[in-house]
Amino acid sequence: MRITATLIARDEEHFLPGCLQSIRPLVDEIVVVDTGSRDATRAIARAHGARLHDFAWRDDFSAARNFALDQAGGDWILYIDADERLRPLDRATVERELSTPEWWAATLRFHPQTGYTAYRELRLFRRHPEIRFQGAMHETIVPSLNRLAGDRGEAIGTSTLTIDHLGYDGGSVRKHARDLGLLRRQIAATPDRTYLWWHLGSIERERGDPAAAERAWRQGVEAARRSPIRLAEKTMCFAELARQCGIDGRNGEALALIAEARTLQGDNYLLDCLEARSLAATGRCEEALAIFESLASIDADMLVDDFAYDRALFGAGALAEGGLCLFRLERYADSAHWFGRAVAREPGNLAFRARFQLARARAQQSKQKHHRLGSGHADTALGEAPSPETG
Repeated sequence: MRITATLIARDEEHFLPGCLQSIRPLVDEIVVVDTGSRDATRAIARAHGARLHDFAWRDDFSAARNFALDQAGGDWILYIDADERLRPLDRATVERELSTPEWWAATLRFHPQTGYTAYRELRLFRRHPEIRFQGAMHETIVPSLNRLAGDRGEAIGTSTLTIDHLGYDGGSVRKHARDLGLLRRQIAATPDRTYLWWHLGSIERERGDPAAAERAWRQGVEAARRSPIRLAEKTMCFAELARQCGIDGRNGEALALIAEARTLQGDNYLLDCLEARSLAATGRCEEALAIFESLASIDADMLVDDFAYDRALFGAGALAEGGLCLFRLERYADSAHWFGRAVAREPGNLAFRARFQLARARAQQSKQKHHRLGSGHADTALGEAPSPETG
């Protein structure tokens, strides 16, 4: 079995060496298609033993990726980008997985950004003339794969390979000038693809235009409503709209959007967190705390879901959200308890420690005030909030 890694690159001298070093032990051939680099990208590719080809860029990612496929000689293709890294894995394990005769393709674990959980991404497939990318942007092989292999579940397997994407660390502003024009053209061609509206809204938000972002997400929501197909990605615009509504204090609308999104995909941890925040903001604290408690129990290291989630939604982050909910209700001793649990999970988090100390101080002040007034109790608990070191 031979595996070919294919990359398209332009001016990637910063990222390319690390990518090529990460894939070299696991592939037999590396094909790099350069679309017009002016830096050292081409020299780096040659120095790492890649087969280098030129391709005139024409604002179409599929065209460039399909040209790379035409240069490949392996039995299987791994497509990867310069700003991604393949985690080490025994070659024998990969060969054993890809030897499954029913598989036309396989997913791998994909971390889209540092600090996010993994989701399944289709990055491995058999070299076959009928498997080709389509779409000028957010290109995909799924339609051609479905035509070739049908909709049988066994046609797509699961690999234990893992890719880390580094390109969005620190933001993606550098890509906006390139992406916006392509993205708008792709939306015009496929207006019912909700992921495209989500991406457009995310770019507008990062550019500092929340109104334009909300308009894009509302278009995505309408597209999701029109489509009879249940896809996990259809909830993405609902979630972003709900997040924005929560920020603006429109919590009733946020909860309605979340409820509708659950009819498309019931299990979604971001929706859970956004629902808890809106419940807390509308005074339904106990319902919110139950959700935060559930999120705190999830191990982000082991999670592989339909989406990548900010790790702060889980574990100590969820406990801190519960602590903040209680603090706003002036239940300071309870708040200190939740923040203390967060500190116990992440002892080095200075923000959690500061909030724990503030909540504990407020609890003591409240207790002293009530004692002076002869009340004899404070918040919902008698004694001092526990130290995070002791639980």
